[in-house]
Amino acid sequence: MTRWSKGLVLIGMMLFIAHTLFAQQHHNIWLRSTLSFPVNNRIKFDGEFQHRRQEGFDNHNVLDKNLMFSFRNWIHFQYRKDIKFSVSPFAYFSNYKIIQTASDETAQPNGEIRFSIAMDVQKEIFKKLFGVFRAAPEYRMLSNSSIDVIRWRNRFGLRYDLSKKLKIGIYDEHLFNVAGVSKTHFFDQNRVGLNIEFKVNSHLKFDFGYIHLTRLPLKSNAKLYENDLFFNFNYLIQRHQGA
Repeated sequence: MTRWSKGLVLIGMMLFIAHTLFAQQHHNIWLRSTLSFPVNNRIKFDGEFQHRRQEGFDNHNVLDKNLMFSFRNWIHFQYRKDIKFSVSPFAYFSNYKIIQTASDETAQPNGEIRFSIAMDVQKEIFKKLFGVFRAAPEYRMLSNSSIDVIRWRNRFGLRYDLSKKLKIGIYDEHLFNVAGVSKTHFFDQNRVGLNIEFKVNSHLKFDFGYIHLTRLPLKSNAKLYENDLFFNFNYLIQRHQGA
């Protein structure tokens, strides 16, 4: 059994265990596709589309109902090999209510316009093992609120490069509301995730995995617990030689 196939088996076992442990919680599926265009060796533009689905009321079909649609663009600047800065000058989200009662299925979605910046850092700890860190403040303009919200995200994780094409990782991400909400809603979300990234060729790569998510909705005082499977696809438009 090769090293990368052992990694796939291990991740599969962890996903199965996680699903079994949290079987009574809410289940969602997150889909994202990204079209990337490199301007040069340091600057790249992304157009990102997301769609999330959720269970309906009193069923376990994760594809049953809408959860979110979004479009977001990113401008990435590779400052150094291990440090990247990113700016998202515009993003639009259509967020549906998390379904807990029958009436939630027919609730109208809320709109959100978001502006973000981010810094990504990776440091090699041992051979092929990297520590990864991401910090990203977000300015959120919510259609169902007269006050805009500033949210801060911190992600810490580890990534192991099994090969040039295959990588596996784990991470813990905390999201905090630092302005625009009461102190009781300073905590927003915690995401503990596992992911596998596979590079098919120089144009196409994808990653998939599992997130156990704890969230405190802005309109509630009770935390919700979710199990999310995600699938992300990224297509890179290669520059012509001499461009």
